[in-house]
Amino acid sequence: MKFPFRVALMLVAAAVPAVGIAHHSAAAFDRSKPIVVAGTMKKFQWANPHTWIDLTVPDGKGGTQNWRLEGPSVSILARNGWKKDSIRPGEKIRLLVAPNRDGSNGGEFLTVKKADGSVLKFGIV
Repeated sequence: MKFPFRVALMLVAAAVPAVGIAHHSAAAFDRSKPIVVAGTMKKFQWANPHTWIDLTVPDGKGGTQNWRLEGPSVSILARNGWKKDSIRPGEKIRLLVAPNRDGSNGGEFLTVKKADGSVLKFGIV
């Protein structure tokens, strides 16, 4: 059975708005109360639709906490000078973070300060 081109075009056109609606907002993060989080970078996930930093953070009691921090897309970071190896596993970094509203260990990273003093950002701050 042949699938008419017009029907295929209508299906694609109908699906496009759903993609935009499916993207989540930043409502999970409290941008009005940014915090500084410092630790050792475990993993930098250079992927779309969002980049991610996994961080090991000292808990102040001799242990550590794992933090998962969401960032913008690869294209936004790349336009601001980032590369997939801008930060590397084992590197000590300090981040300005919009924390999760629910109080869990995570949030949206806004800037990254490396041990050499260089700062990576992407336009929000």
